[in-house]
Amino acid sequence: MKRSCAWCGACTVVCPVFRVDGRESLTARGKMHLLASRLAERPSATFRDIFSRCLLCGACENICPRQLPIREQVIGARSGFSAFYGRHGVRRTLARLALSRPPLLEGLVRAGVVLEQHLRTLPPDSGLRLKLGLLESRPVIGRAIPLGSGRYVPGSVSYFTGCLARHLQPAVGRATVRLVRRTVGRHSFVPPGQGCCGLAALSAGRRDEARRMARRNMEAFAASDGPILTSCASCSAHLATYPELFRDDPVLQEQARAFAARVREFSDFFLEPVAAQDPETERELRVLYHDPCHLRFSEQGRSRPRQLLDSIRGLQRVEAAGGGRCCGQGGLFHLGYPELSAAVFRACLAGGMAAGPGLVVTTCSGCLMQWQQGVVLEKQDVLVLHLAVFLLQCLEKGQEEGVSAITGGGLGEENACFADGILLKRAGLTGKSRGRKSRSPGFRDETPAGSGTGPEP
Repeated sequence: MKRSCAWCGACTVVCPVFRVDGRESLTARGKMHLLASRLAERPSATFRDIFSRCLLCGACENICPRQLPIREQVIGARSGFSAFYGRHGVRRTLARLALSRPPLLEGLVRAGVVLEQHLRTLPPDSGLRLKLGLLESRPVIGRAIPLGSGRYVPGSVSYFTGCLARHLQPAVGRATVRLVRRTVGRHSFVPPGQGCCGLAALSAGRRDEARRMARRNMEAFAASDGPILTSCASCSAHLATYPELFRDDPVLQEQARAFAARVREFSDFFLEPVAAQDPETERELRVLYHDPCHLRFSEQGRSRPRQLLDSIRGLQRVEAAGGGRCCGQGGLFHLGYPELSAAVFRACLAGGMAAGPGLVVTTCSGCLMQWQQGVVLEKQDVLVLHLAVFLLQCLEKGQEEGVSAITGGGLGEENACFADGILLKRAGLTGKSRGRKSRSPGFRDETPAGSGTGPEP
């Protein structure tokens, strides 16, 4: 028998959008009521807008006593909408199309970096400068992760970079590759044919587009075996669901199952090898881990990153008041509803800052950028890093030089995220040598030809 909403209202307690907006129609209960009405037969602009104002965070689905597949129903509703539904539909559609075309995305990033260099006269908290400041500086872009020739060397760890680590902030990718080499003694294989995981396309209701992107990634990694490491929580969660995209194609579904079985989430992959390296911070440091929504509703998703942080000597892990909350980024949600996204983030930020952290770390690309931009807009004196970058700092000690070596300065003083006076030393990451010119050693040439990652230029 088909399950239906019990109208219990449990979803209203946890829905991040409802908690800042207050309209019943924006809750899962409200959406289920609309889907069961005649209004769903010919969706109006208001109907489409309501279904666009969903972060797909999964909080309602997690608490639902009847375990309704709420996110699937929201995505199903969106699949019947026109191309530019919801607020700023053109903007969101263009962003989604850029994600699905790596050469186009790379070109846009390069253009954005150049533009940011010419906008230094804008105020540090200018919206445009903040967004462009999330991109790494030009020298770093030139040292992005080298993509391999496609030849896999047995024993290598396959690395699915995702859009952030490949295009927007390659420091994350370089840190991940370096961590693999340092902690497990293996090389990284970065297939040149990989692209966006397809989560943005699926979330928009564009299943055919999501399937095309899934097939491209499956083909890119078909020549390799062993684990497929990801540095983005959202990517890892979506890659693991590829079999569901091909429910109507037994052959492709079997290939998708084999692919999904190889996917390893970042913290799960590095927990034991990093702990064995006895990492430490240079001085006592209070660290807040932000839970990506794609991980926070599973015991392993919550515990593994914390266990990883707890293995670092000198680190005091703190928890957000009231527990983990959605940051409001929501993939492309923040492009369509920036004010609503910011309101959700402020609620998340308030809980996090109540714990008094000097550093915030996360493993989700969207969450990372939301926090990096949000702490400047809200004038919070805290540093935000991807967990990969921070772990490498702890393993290689000398944190001040480590930040510059990995980011090439792109995420330091030159980045708009830190233009508001947020210094690394305030997070307890720097030594007395702050201010001197840091060396940039790059990667040693330890990678066999054709494995996919060579020495860093």
